[in-house]
Amino acid sequence: MHLHSQPRAIRLRVHDFITSRWLVGGYLVLLTGLFWVPDGSLYTKLYYALSAAPALLAILLAPAQMKAILRDPVILGFLAFSAWLLISMSWSRTDDGIGSLAKRPLYVLMLFIGCALIALKSEDLLLKTLRLSAAIGALAALINVAWFLHSATPSARLIGTGALRNPLLTSHVLGFLCTYWIAVWLSRNERHDWLPLAMAMPLLAALLATGSRTPLMGLILTSIWMLFMSGKRAVYLVAALPLGVGAAYLVAPEIVLQRGMSFRPELWSDAWHQAGQHFWLGAGYESKFEFDIRGVGHLLHDPHNVELAVLLELGMIGLGVWTVMYGFALVRCLQLRALPQFQIASALLVYGLCAGLTEGGNYLSRPNESWFLIWIPLALLGALSIRHRQTQA
Repeated sequence: MHLHSQPRAIRLRVHDFITSRWLVGGYLVLLTGLFWVPDGSLYTKLYYALSAAPALLAILLAPAQMKAILRDPVILGFLAFSAWLLISMSWSRTDDGIGSLAKRPLYVLMLFIGCALIALKSEDLLLKTLRLSAAIGALAALINVAWFLHSATPSARLIGTGALRNPLLTSHVLGFLCTYWIAVWLSRNERHDWLPLAMAMPLLAALLATGSRTPLMGLILTSIWMLFMSGKRAVYLVAALPLGVGAAYLVAPEIVLQRGMSFRPELWSDAWHQAGQHFWLGAGYESKFEFDIRGVGHLLHDPHNVELAVLLELGMIGLGVWTVMYGFALVRCLQLRALPQFQIASALLVYGLCAGLTEGGNYLSRPNESWFLIWIPLALLGALSIRHRQTQA
């Protein structure tokens, strides 16, 4: 008996180390690494080593936990979406290697599994890691804004340090973290009520410095959503929105008044027309598109709308599965809206969904800034939902 129990004890200790240390470190790096990792390639490799690999190893050591994970409707929706995406590659017009593209759903699945395993070990540990990451992000935003104000030219836009590549993509990360602190304040689960707002301030300043209007629209729509999730306190936030727009005008008037609609209506019209040529099945995952918009001066390749990108590549069938996946997530948020952790998760989910209406066409990629709009919020919600279901069983 002792000889048989020893391997099992070793497996349990290794599994405990993975879920309470290795995956937690990987989650922290995923949420903060873009600020300090020198380039995107290394950031991706760190995700493989610190998140994807340990998640796979943990499931191999304790396969019974997959039963709880695969019961979650959001994860089932993602698996259905991934299955259709893989099928669509048989008629895709992509120039990329099929083998490389086929791995991408696996990377996201490992994120779902990794977050779920941390939550099953300790929901508090998952939430504390998210909070620590958001605090590090606020500090990084403060440093970036200070450096930007010191060295930038008048017409410059903040990009940021580390692996951050351009202002628009930087705004995805900053908007996610800013939304987190606002949602923490709205959830009223704080000893020091001023702390979340103090943390949100440098992130909001950095958002304004990027010159991107997408996160501002996302924050406005998320604030309206939070009226349904957190009640009276969200009224104060919505009432403050005109003041926020006024502040944005004073700090950077070009955000509010200049650049118009950035050719979005014309771009979306052309994308919708092209989607109609293969309406139900789509052109296939990672198919290449060209949008020739009068006045731009060059061809565009991104529809600047996540749902339009899904429709173009995966057709109405793929967009339908995508909608069902998000539908499951939003319904779960509403069902458990009395719990602070679901209020926070729902804010991050809705922010990403709203920001994706005008940006984020690369909906399934290797780990990068777009994950902060789509997969990181969905994985957090899935993990919290799985944990809650286990505690109620």
